[in-house]
Amino acid sequence: MNGSVIRAATGPNHHAIPVGKSLSPHARLAGQLLFAAAILIYSAGQLWQNIVWPPFFSFDETLEIDYVYQITQGHLPTFFGGPQFNPFHADYSGAVQWRYQHPPLFYLLEVPVFLIFDTMHHPIRGIWAMRVLVYLLGIALIVASRWAAQWIVGRESTASMLMPLIVASNRCLPSVVLNYTLSTLWVTLLIGMTAQLLRTLPHRYTTRQIAWWTLIVALAPLTRLSTVPIMALCLLVLLIGMMTASAQRIRDAMVMVLAPGTLAVLSSGWFYVRLHRLSGNFTGSQPQWAEANLHRNIHITFAQALANPDFYKHAMSQYQNSSVTAAPWGWAFVWALTLVPLGLGTFGICRWLAHAFKTLQASQSLELSESSERASHARADIAMIALLLCAFGGTFVQQVLFYKQGGSDNAVYFSLISFVFASIIAVGFTQWVRHGRLWAAMAGVWLLIRLIAFLYEAHRIWPFRAKGILEGAGPALRIGAWASVAAACVGTAIALACLSRLARLLSSSPADSSAARA
Repeated sequence: MNGSVIRAATGPNHHAIPVGKSLSPHARLAGQLLFAAAILIYSAGQLWQNIVWPPFFSFDETLEIDYVYQITQGHLPTFFGGPQFNPFHADYSGAVQWRYQHPPLFYLLEVPVFLIFDTMHHPIRGIWAMRVLVYLLGIALIVASRWAAQWIVGRESTASMLMPLIVASNRCLPSVVLNYTLSTLWVTLLIGMTAQLLRTLPHRYTTRQIAWWTLIVALAPLTRLSTVPIMALCLLVLLIGMMTASAQRIRDAMVMVLAPGTLAVLSSGWFYVRLHRLSGNFTGSQPQWAEANLHRNIHITFAQALANPDFYKHAMSQYQNSSVTAAPWGWAFVWALTLVPLGLGTFGICRWLAHAFKTLQASQSLELSESSERASHARADIAMIALLLCAFGGTFVQQVLFYKQGGSDNAVYFSLISFVFASIIAVGFTQWVRHGRLWAAMAGVWLLIRLIAFLYEAHRIWPFRAKGILEGAGPALRIGAWASVAAACVGTAIALACLSRLARLLSSSPADSSAARA
């Protein structure tokens, strides 16, 4: 097709979820149950987090609520202006508002909840309601991960089934009032939408696709600053894709890259200019204050930060709580749950890339229509691989620079690319689909280790023991804590059963095995 890719679609529906080779109904049912297990595992972790973090237990959360409060008063917070929302008349002398550097989109979403539940006069009720909104954003993230996974891979497969489960297993997405979940959702939408647009080429984009893409890009810089590089990367990858597939390249680039990018600058530029005015930089960081008050070392070099093993131990603890990381077995869990799976995934990504280049080369000898379809799919695969690797590498460098300037090595900052972690790990497991049930065994062992880490966390910080933070709490909270532990076990058991079922189906059905490969 030689015309512009940006026209009203009148032909086949090229923006529907790609299906490729169809899975059997039994395999699809197992995939749906695996998704339900992901929701249950995520919900269990969030219930536990909300119990062991009582309202206003974390000063970070207190400052997030204060940010919302200050918006209701008609202004944004400033660093040295400190917190102003103080319903319990705590001593805030000398406190600063270190959440001020975050863009306002998350807090604007929380404003109606803050007002409807009268958080000013009923702060406990209000904070629970605001936490519910964050939990719902987490559910939206898992749903978006399932959608994005199918576009990343190009069809429904074992890899696309595993990705939402791995995202749901991330322990760095708390449902307390923090803005990480929204930015993680936005990155997932950016990557998924980029994949959809690339796999739609060279067919026409619909008006709905253009509108959704423009909205997602325009609002991305208002989630977190760390979202901006990934937004720029997605625009660049899409631009390169259109340059190779569209005849009217300039018009397409203006509509799908230049216009959304311009709107993103216009929507958020004022905020980052304000940060520069308040702090002297566009990130809003205060390294001198961090050095003086938090005793952070801001004089290390990039190489020193890169070579510090503690950075990797804490930053890569995506699937366990910091209390587990700090335990004697902390490193073992980091290796088992993150580093080794990422290594396997990198190997799988390289195999996927080699296969895509081989397919692209082989397509030159096929009939024109079949050659065009295979070449288009192979080019999209290459673009997706480049996008995932650059998103991971760019975020890694960004966090090392942040750490070098006195920032924390908290794993929560890498939760921004939870979907990227999940994509790489899922590809690592499912590259062995042809080898019988090995892939399911590997994924199952990973899930069991993740459950052990969660149970170990519960044992280490059980809040109801003597001198615990909830010593003497009533039965409702105790029941909730035990329910969260039970739900995590049940969710893992369902996931293991689904993986076993999928492995049997793929072993006995050549059609399912072919359709399910990443």
